[in-house]
Amino acid sequence: MAHTATATEYRPQNFSSLVGQDFVSTAIKNSLNSKKIPNAFLLSGPRGVGKTTTARLIAKGLNCIHGPTGEPCNNCPQCISIKEGNNSDVIEIDGASNTSINNIKIIQEEIQYLPAAAKYKIYIIDEVHMLSKSAFNALLKTIEEPPEHVVFIFATTELNEVPATIKSRCQQFNLRLIPHNIIENNIKKILTDKNISFDDDSVKWIAKEGKGSLRDAYTLLDQIISFCGNEITLNKIQSKLGLAGKEQISQLITCILNEQIMDIHLKLSTLLNSGCRIEQILSDIISFFRDILLLKSHSSSDDIKNNSSYYSPEILEKLSIYDVENILDLSFGFYEKLKYSINQEMELEFFLIKLSRYKDFIRPEALLKQIKTLQTSFIEKKKLVEIPKSEINKQEIHKSDLVPEVKPISQPVVAKIEVSAKEQPLLIEKNIIPEDKDETKKTFSDYDINKKNLKQIFSCTEYR
Repeated sequence: MAHTATATEYRPQNFSSLVGQDFVSTAIKNSLNSKKIPNAFLLSGPRGVGKTTTARLIAKGLNCIHGPTGEPCNNCPQCISIKEGNNSDVIEIDGASNTSINNIKIIQEEIQYLPAAAKYKIYIIDEVHMLSKSAFNALLKTIEEPPEHVVFIFATTELNEVPATIKSRCQQFNLRLIPHNIIENNIKKILTDKNISFDDDSVKWIAKEGKGSLRDAYTLLDQIISFCGNEITLNKIQSKLGLAGKEQISQLITCILNEQIMDIHLKLSTLLNSGCRIEQILSDIISFFRDILLLKSHSSSDDIKNNSSYYSPEILEKLSIYDVENILDLSFGFYEKLKYSINQEMELEFFLIKLSRYKDFIRPEALLKQIKTLQTSFIEKKKLVEIPKSEINKQEIHKSDLVPEVKPISQPVVAKIEVSAKEQPLLIEKNIIPEDKDETKKTFSDYDINKKNLKQIFSCTEYR
């Protein structure tokens, strides 16, 4: 018997087994049970989350002998033929290879005919965003008012590239990435069914590498079963795939923080000789520091807390949150430049040695913050020096300290003499000044203080 891929063998056959998409499955089941069937469905979401599976479940629910129903029986000829992929009334079209308007014209001609054996003729168009603009325009009238026996189901990973005119004529459902714990539970169930022993760390690693895609996780599981046999362990996976474990990454980072240049060289050489890829090593280092950042900020998940033995107290004590942010910033910048390197191994070694002096690097944001702090401090000191007049206590300042004793000066002789404009300069030379009716007496203000007195006032520690 031919080998069947795990993703195909364990494809959900009813809405209750469609894991991680509770909202979508509930909404579609209610629509089918209430016999309110839209002209077109639009399913969007990342790869491997169940778009095509959902489309086939809708086709089953519509064409089941008990349908339309949200719980297809999976036993009638229609359900069996849809499961096997040979139902003549359920047509699956690859939108990436059938993009022209001519392909749409063929569909427009076919929908005029009644289904051969089922209740509905269903067109499932995968990657619908790949259709040309003219093909989309040709679809508009067709999906808006199709014959009663026709239902369209569109699937796409790029919802933003589907025209708004198409979206407005469809009932839209967005499928999300599947949580890691759900992927873990499915993998454990499959391994138990196949009588394959495993450890929890290996299953967690497979679920994490799936990155929310159940199909990707199943594909990776098939590869691991092929070389691990009936016993799957994380050590076997790391040795066969050339992966750096957290323990080795922890030792490498300890050498970096202690500025042990020779040990950095030896650890890196060991990882590379064991088959680890340079990009994977750098990615593992970034993931390690990310976990440290979450631990330092007290927002780590249970998975990180359970593996806290890899994050030694020495590492946690040496690194502050700012240090980790700085290291991550440097690492991401180096990762972007790595693909343009002429010698990736040498540049990675140089980067790790450079990373050991992480305390010497200051990010532009931190530099601007320091400049702003200095500016604020300067302004505050300036405000202390410029004391308002009302704040000076006149009673505590002695008169002898402010104004020196002034000896009486003989007042000029003022005489009422009528003189002409020509004779006025002579009177000034003789100290005889005509009387000015608008003249006002001069008074000393509180700021008429000599420089010596100012220094005495502001030399106290309060104004330093």
